[in-house]
Amino acid sequence: MTRPRDFPDAAPARQGLIDPALLDRLRQTVGAVTRPWWQGEVVSENGLIYGVNIGGSRPPLVWCFQGYVEFAAFADALGPDQPVYGMRSGHLVVETSAENHLHMALMCAAELHSLALAGPLFIGGNCQGALLAQKIAQLLMTSGRAVTLLIGLNPFLFEPYPGRAAFIFGRYDLTNPLHRFHDAEAVLRANLPHCTIDTLPSEHGKLFSGKILSLLSDLVRRRMDQASGTCPGSFPIWSLRADLAVPSRMAMTAGSLCTVPVTLRNTSDVIWAPTGESGLSVGNHWRHPDGGMVQWLDDQQPLNHPLPPGGSVDMDLLVRAPGTEGEYLLEVDVEHAGVMWLSELGGERATCRVSISRPGESAPSLG
Repeated sequence: MTRPRDFPDAAPARQGLIDPALLDRLRQTVGAVTRPWWQGEVVSENGLIYGVNIGGSRPPLVWCFQGYVEFAAFADALGPDQPVYGMRSGHLVVETSAENHLHMALMCAAELHSLALAGPLFIGGNCQGALLAQKIAQLLMTSGRAVTLLIGLNPFLFEPYPGRAAFIFGRYDLTNPLHRFHDAEAVLRANLPHCTIDTLPSEHGKLFSGKILSLLSDLVRRRMDQASGTCPGSFPIWSLRADLAVPSRMAMTAGSLCTVPVTLRNTSDVIWAPTGESGLSVGNHWRHPDGGMVQWLDDQQPLNHPLPPGGSVDMDLLVRAPGTEGEYLLEVDVEHAGVMWLSELGGERATCRVSISRPGESAPSLG
């Protein structure tokens, strides 16, 4: 296989945060504890990813394990139709540090990228592996690869993540952050707005055996099935593309509420989920003709149904006209809540020229 050229570990010398020598040491360290013991088909460029059930019909599941016993048990429980690609976390073999965590994620993301897996991508991990899986998912999204679902099994802390995620905790696990912190669930949802939370009746380290393993595999399959076909919030934000259409001219009375018809078309290659899951909506700004800002936030209209690639939807913005008569620009744009607006990515906003008259005056001619 050819090394992917768009990942930083291909750089010949250290540039900023990336240390190629450290990446090489990590490859050797992880390889030394996997090659003698792990079984399955070695599928990645540097031999750090092992595949089991790779001929299965379901979308691939990539998982960061703490060791091979977990890998073998989980792949068996998920069944022969579920391809599982296993990677080793740095548990007990790599010193815990922010630098090592970043470079482990870069190493694994490059390995995974070399597989060129097609279709929906599911990435998960347990304990330290869950944190590594999240960082890998973020790096893949940065490179333009959509991640359908991140699955975190017993992560011991939360980090922000914009995509869809499923978190699973052991109910009796002493490391369960839902038990260790005040308002942990609120913090989780604030940092990971598109997540589900499930618990299983298990203690720490007891999820990969017996009845609990059966419950875990059933839950993971169910969460994967629920996420398949849509990628709300998990697409790279710069892949967001849309066409917006509004009237070219309108007349309004100062301070009045007016309806502005909008047609939104999804020109990206991913399904947009409803606003509650994706964070996508349509809103408007008011500007002076010279571009000066009058009002940044006015109305907002949600997506009430999934919008597939190429699909369009008609909606009405209920805008409030500026309070002073004159000429204005009404800009309509797509908002990704808490992230950015489409036009900030270089996309085209829709603009309507609006003539505002004083109350009691007849509307100006738009001819």
